Amino acid sequence: MAEQGRASWHIVQFALASLFATGLGDIWRTPYFMYRYGGAAFLVPYYMTLFLLVLPILFIQLRLGASCRLGILGVFSKYIPILKGVGMAALILTFFIVIYWSVLIGYSLFYMVTSMTEDSYQWASCANSWNTNRCLRLESPRPIYNSSNGFSAATTTPEEEYFNNYFLQQSSSIDQPGGFNLPVPLSLLGAWVLVFLASFGGARILGYILSALSPLIVGLLLAVIIHGHVTYERGATEMQKFFYYPNYYNVLNIQTWLTALTINIWRVSLFLGILPTLGKYTRGKDTWAGIPFVLCLFPLFVTIVFPHVGMAVIGPYIGNLAYEAGVDVNEVMNSGTSLAFITMPTAFAASGTPRIIAFLFFAALALMALLNQIIFVTTIVDSIVELFPSRFQDPGKRRFVTKLVCTTVVCVVSFLLGLPLVTRGGLYLFNWIDTYSVKLICLMALLVVTVLIVAYVRTRFHIVEKILISIWVGIAGLVIVVATGVSTFLLYPSRPYFFTSHWTAGLGWCLAAAPFVIGLPLGVVHAILVEEGSLGQRLQQTVRVHGEEPSTDDVAYPLMHQAAPGVQYQYAAGQPPQYIVMNAPPGNLNMGQAVQTMETKPKESGVDYPEQTKL
Repeated sequence: MAEQGRASWHIVQFALASLFATGLGDIWRTPYFMYRYGGAAFLVPYYMTLFLLVLPILFIQLRLGASCRLGILGVFSKYIPILKGVGMAALILTFFIVIYWSVLIGYSLFYMVTSMTEDSYQWASCANSWNTNRCLRLESPRPIYNSSNGFSAATTTPEEEYFNNYFLQQSSSIDQPGGFNLPVPLSLLGAWVLVFLASFGGARILGYILSALSPLIVGLLLAVIIHGHVTYERGATEMQKFFYYPNYYNVLNIQTWLTALTINIWRVSLFLGILPTLGKYTRGKDTWAGIPFVLCLFPLFVTIVFPHVGMAVIGPYIGNLAYEAGVDVNEVMNSGTSLAFITMPTAFAASGTPRIIAFLFFAALALMALLNQIIFVTTIVDSIVELFPSRFQDPGKRRFVTKLVCTTVVCVVSFLLGLPLVTRGGLYLFNWIDTYSVKLICLMALLVVTVLIVAYVRTRFHIVEKILISIWVGIAGLVIVVATGVSTFLLYPSRPYFFTSHWTAGLGWCLAAAPFVIGLPLGVVHAILVEEGSLGQRLQQTVRVHGEEPSTDDVAYPLMHQAAPGVQYQYAAGQPPQYIVMNAPPGNLNMGQAVQTMETKPKESGVDYPEQTKL
């Protein structure tokens, strides 16, 4: 049973949280990589890396969060305090993602509003003040495409110029940030206002938001899918052939396997500290929370089906765009912001899609990204609150005020740090952070997996489960560390081609190292400060691994056990034993005196007892 006054999710809310834990990545990225690396053949490495490498690490984090009822900082602090900085490093990386992910919410909100406030698609015309003489509409005789930006250097589409020249008013390089185009920072502000309003209530309110918005998002996506497959049947058929025709030669390419593994790692937020928090709130009245592998079914199901959902959403429109332009699909297919804010608007305009469908598409993107952001912010705030003294964590007004203040600080700081990303050179900075912030994911995987195994073997789970799961997690973690290291340092060691400035590489690696440089020392300092005694005693406490603790399951213990004259251990279901000393002489105890003079023995090493008990 969940702690009194603490939030807990039922099975539907946990399933919905798993659904939106990573937002819209599979809508605008996975279909692109699926077609690029062999179509249906890509599903072989995709599913194999999911079940063999990602599943055990996914399981162990959800299991620890559910059993300890703690987030990643709480779990690491409980079993090896000096390494709680690993959890801090993971959360700092999550914070970096939160900063630039909010920009995508702002983009989606702007396009959602724009698609319905004009009589026609404003982005479909070359006759506007922001258009150049290179602008060429799709029905013109020379629409030339390529895979990098959708079109050749000789021509640009009105949709591309709308995004770059009107909306962003983009500068020429990352060295020229320029000022602001007012709609962009306003969109960012609107995104953070929505995130704050949905986050300040904590996990309990988040559960209700998930229950309310999830059916709406599913309805929006279904409307876009049905319209596309009914109206553009030819385009849908071509895209299905394009996506699902297998090219098994790509399975022999190591880059295909690395790409599949990378997609799965980010699809389930494997090393961001999100999963223990999701597991933490599964401790409700539902008996399913006590079945370990049930926790993994929902994230696994979402990861399995979402590539197909992404294809179903964008497939008919992209296929029809290729048909209208008279080119192959691979000449118009791309990923990321180009797909969402250039190619899809082009497809809507070229096909004469009703503006309400474009509105529903961008609304779905905005809501999915918004829920993802709310889950991330809730995880960060919840983890920060776990570091506060216990008097700030007790259910009630004080805990609510603590979370409200932390949520406000996180949202305001994230908004201010996100402002450079919405300048005229902000898109370059966005791509720079997106590229370099995750460069050292191999080091993050090594540290997180190591501490997870240490924590897992110190629990009171069945010995066979601990041995088998720990071995599986260790092997999977080693493979992931090697694979991501090869990808970072051997396959893509140099700076991307779109960063022309020399400083981007050096400062980018500083950004990649920042979570570790900040998080690891900060964790050591915090671990020392929260201990008691001299500096030497505190250091001894931080370097020791806590011993096995009583199971958090509701196990019934005998209420009273005689340990020694005048000393008794008192047990209660699911609670640590209370070490009680009777002050009266053992042979002359009077019950009335005993009731009045009973007090708790001071805290002993390795066990947290209440400071004093008055009966």
